[in-house]
Amino acid sequence: MYIERVFVLDAPLPRAWAFLNEPDEVGQCLPGCHTVELLKPGLYKATIGVKVGPIKAGFDVQVETREERPPEFAAYTMRGADKDGGSKITADCTLALKEIDGQRSEITYTSKVHVVGKFGKFAGGVMQKFADNINDRFVAALVKRMGQIEEGRAVQA
Repeated sequence: MYIERVFVLDAPLPRAWAFLNEPDEVGQCLPGCHTVELLKPGLYKATIGVKVGPIKAGFDVQVETREERPPEFAAYTMRGADKDGGSKITADCTLALKEIDGQRSEITYTSKVHVVGKFGKFAGGVMQKFADNINDRFVAALVKRMGQIEEGRAVQA
């Protein structure tokens, strides 16, 4: 399954980069994410709850930074399994950031996702719709949270 989203954050490039590399902030924006824990620089662990149709699962996921070129590019690998061991997920993800006008940043997010097990048995279209929905909600939450942070900066100034 392939996911790509392009969106704009109302923040200069360095602040957008810092925000997208703050696991606690990003975790708060991801639907179903319960915890995020730094294991070591560039390696994070998260617990995520998901529901597709009648099936619910809790996933333990590790996200590892493969490559970084601040503040314009990062590549990550995600691997995880549900707590019952019935499904596994792997993903290779990228973030590409581009300054728009000094006050806004365009973000291109891609993810190549592979799911096996009970979740992998759903037809491709069902899983794609589920992933698209999660990603749309994730992007909306990121944009909203970045706006709140920037508004807070303006009030403090």
